[in-house]
Amino acid sequence: MLKHNLLTNANSMNRLNQIESWFHEHQDGEFGILPADHASLRVGDSQTASTVVYTTKPHCLSLIARIPTLAQPVAGIGRSGLPLRSDAHFLGNQSDPRASLLFLGDADPPDLLVFAWLREHVAIRWFGVSDSFLRLCGNLGNREILIKSADSEKSTVLRLPDLCPDYRELLGDYCSSALDRGSKIELEGAMMDRNQASDT
Repeated sequence: MLKHNLLTNANSMNRLNQIESWFHEHQDGEFGILPADHASLRVGDSQTASTVVYTTKPHCLSLIARIPTLAQPVAGIGRSGLPLRSDAHFLGNQSDPRASLLFLGDADPPDLLVFAWLREHVAIRWFGVSDSFLRLCGNLGNREILIKSADSEKSTVLRLPDLCPDYRELLGDYCSSALDRGSKIELEGAMMDRNQASDT
């Protein structure tokens, strides 16, 4: 469902502009903006799906679709970096209004800003890396999946209270503390099978 009321709100438009400007000013490999003619990856039938996922990790879509807690069938859109407005429009208009609309991404500033941008357009919920997601995957407290944040990400943490005010509630205590300490957790690490990793 599109959130037209938010798009006409001055605070919402200001937040969108700030997020877009931040990405344009920090294109260092962490805050990416793909060319507009670079199509987002879409899988599944969003009109019949019970769950529609947007992720910043297109290569993880096949794994995401098999997460046991997601209502089946699952459709998804994957795009690295800042979303296309056409993707937000697609999410709001081409999916069954009864379907769950979820965001899956990293516990890091770029993906938190992508989520904040998306939810100004559509009624989407965070299902990205968080304490509860790590618990689901059996990786809560696994320090092996912590990655040092880039300098641009560390500086962005200071802007999160304005651009994604509820980010600590979205992430939980453990993931929020990791950000405070200059670390992040990516989706691939969060979904890692610890048993398989120990066998390699």
